Amino acid sequence: MNALDLPTQDDTQPAIGIDLGTTNSVIAYLDSSGRPVTIINDSGDFLTPSAVAFEDESVVVGKEAVKSAVFEPSVFADSFKRDMGRRDFRRPIASRQVPPEVLSGYVLRKLKHDAERHFGRPISRVVITVPAFFDETRRRATQEAGRLAGLEVLDIINEPTAAAVAFGYYRTQIPQSGATPSSERVLVYDLGGGTFDVTVLEIDGQTFRALATDGDVQLGGRDFDERIIKHVAEKFMAAHKADPRSDPHDAAQLWHDVQEAKHALTQRATVVVPCTHGGTRMRLDVSRTEFEHLTADLLDRTETTTERVLRQAKLTWDGIDRVLLVGGSTRMPMVVEMLRRVTGKEPDRSMSPDEAVAHGAALYAGLLSAQPGSQQATAFTLVNVNSHSLGIIGYDTRVKCSRNIVLIPKNTPLPCRFVRKFATARANQCNVKVVVVEGESERPEHCIKLGECAIRNLPPSLPKGTRIEVEYSYSTNGRLAVRARVPSARQSASVEIHYEGALHIPDLDTWHQRVCGIISESESNELVGLEDNLDQFVTRLDDLIVAFGEKAATSELPTVYQKRKSDALRAAAELNSATARLVECEKKRQSAVGQSEVLETTANLSKATVAVEQAETQSRSAYRALGEECIAAEFAPAPLEGLYSEIKRLKSV
Repeated sequence: MNALDLPTQDDTQPAIGIDLGTTNSVIAYLDSSGRPVTIINDSGDFLTPSAVAFEDESVVVGKEAVKSAVFEPSVFADSFKRDMGRRDFRRPIASRQVPPEVLSGYVLRKLKHDAERHFGRPISRVVITVPAFFDETRRRATQEAGRLAGLEVLDIINEPTAAAVAFGYYRTQIPQSGATPSSERVLVYDLGGGTFDVTVLEIDGQTFRALATDGDVQLGGRDFDERIIKHVAEKFMAAHKADPRSDPHDAAQLWHDVQEAKHALTQRATVVVPCTHGGTRMRLDVSRTEFEHLTADLLDRTETTTERVLRQAKLTWDGIDRVLLVGGSTRMPMVVEMLRRVTGKEPDRSMSPDEAVAHGAALYAGLLSAQPGSQQATAFTLVNVNSHSLGIIGYDTRVKCSRNIVLIPKNTPLPCRFVRKFATARANQCNVKVVVVEGESERPEHCIKLGECAIRNLPPSLPKGTRIEVEYSYSTNGRLAVRARVPSARQSASVEIHYEGALHIPDLDTWHQRVCGIISESESNELVGLEDNLDQFVTRLDDLIVAFGEKAATSELPTVYQKRKSDALRAAAELNSATARLVECEKKRQSAVGQSEVLETTANLSKATVAVEQAETQSRSAYRALGEECIAAEFAPAPLEGLYSEIKRLKSV
């Protein structure tokens, strides 16, 4: 259990929480009585669309940016939360690659400005929410987005947990009077615009204890939109022999009209969806029954995940006291009907599905930042769980291959600490390297590498089987520390896992200039002065080494480098194969007929998407290893001498 202390602050900035959503974002604060209040943006709305458009004079965020989707789709970006943790947004913006952290940073900066307009003074300290099923890479990317926006991220809190905290507050589960209400088990069903989470929590007075969590970071309201878009487009093609999605402007208008139609179907039995392409206009009736048929497999996926989380929590529906709905997509009647059928309970829709998460984040921010005795300092305790297993890559002598050895299983209460003993693989072993990974699979190539630490220059003559102790420490704020120790040699090494982002420029204004072509990439790098920013400097150096390795892999190399070269080429081939499988899965998914085939192809597509992400990580790692080995030996093929010189220059800084 983690009882949080209340640190003293020297100023009176209100406690602020941000729900950084896929479709919309919300910012809230605690008023003088400790009550969470949503901040209205400069358009007069409490929801700010998570959308960005690049213009020559400025970067437009929110409602006005959405309008650019129709008129200038090439400079528009949305749903980039789904790409968090990846190197770049899924498509170029104005023909340039932009990291999703940058796009999220613009949204956060807009929310920051709205709050500063509301309070009339600067604000900086916030709590930001993330889907419970976000992995470490995505969580670190979210923190990086906050930094880019000029925010001090006090902590990251899971969205379902934040919603439960808000529920506890409004249901007097966090009492101001000191009374202690009865214990209650709550299942939070959170279906947002782009992600889906289910978390089972136990609320016992002022303690919120997560029991199990699961989710899908590629499932949300946008997927329901796309089913209507596909349906309308196919009807248009049948009638007019042309695909309205082939024109970016028409596709953006269709997406906008479909969103409005989906929202209307919450209240109406039938809506009309207009579709225009090539000067031809068509109006198509879509009924709620038809919409539910088109998206039945998506709803089934949420049902499957919900049942799985219940099993992971070792509970039955009789052990759940309340089913709490969060996320704008839970307004769809079929969601309520499905949960009613599955749970035998009436889902709780007492809170605003759009504001609950931000309100819970503000309450948590109040806990972290309020002065003792302040009315904002509503005391409560959070006990969270990890959403993914954490382990190391070890060699299994029984099957004679490497595998992921899990040290912290999924759904382990945090904070936690685990120690496991291993042994050296051979006599006279000089070094021990511990590779830290995240994932459920035993196969290392199916896991995500988070980092590594190494014990070097061990004493000679150590026998085979010399004991190695590996200690994992995972704190409540998601900080992961790994320590490896060889007791007989009295040597150790440790590492704290940090997010290694794709950013070379820590300034959003410079990114704006780059995307709009006002300055070139080389000019923007010089403007930044990477050597003055250690994090960005290290990332830049790492990128150059990876690029060196990628080019070296296609060059003639001496025999001593052939193994690394082969590893890099093999990893690249695996990435190409994974990408080809993904394309094939996408084709099969699009042509699937019947519910069973749709479910199967959807599951295969999800697996293929994860496989590509993992293959990208492995390929980059292999190129880096080749590059480091060549550079350490001061070897550079003739075409790479310029790149080699730049790497050596940066290493000497």
